[in-house]
Amino acid sequence: MRTEENDRKILRELQRDATLTLKQLSDRLAMSQSTIWRRIQDMEQSGVILGRATLVDPLAVGLSVCVFVHVNMVAHSTEIRGAFELFAQEAPEIVDCYSVTGAHDYTLIVRTRSVEEFESFLMREVLGHPGVATASSNLALRQHKRSAVLPI
Repeated sequence: MRTEENDRKILRELQRDATLTLKQLSDRLAMSQSTIWRRIQDMEQSGVILGRATLVDPLAVGLSVCVFVHVNMVAHSTEIRGAFELFAQEAPEIVDCYSVTGAHDYTLIVRTRSVEEFESFLMREVLGHPGVATASSNLALRQHKRSAVLPI
């Protein structure tokens, strides 16, 4: 779906605050509530809007350890990649999983409560996965920016 400027305006507002009512959006954007509702419905059905979520501060819920894990696979078959991607989808510790170019096949962002918990997860789950050949990791010291807002 090609987004028009009015769609982008709606998306910018919803990215900042997904709890806005149609009335509030209408007031902010000088558009009718029915038009906004229709455009949101269209964007949801076409996959532009994937869903809505509440952003949680990881430190506030005890997930103070953030690690970037770089994974190399034993082979690149569809079956091995599919099994690993399914593993990544199902592991709650993995908050993001990217196929990447360069020296590694995947980069994961992993959140845990402690370094010990991360080590256990890395050794048991990641390195224990039959499709994984090697993994290296970088521990994040501090997060300086976090945003789910796309520059549209």
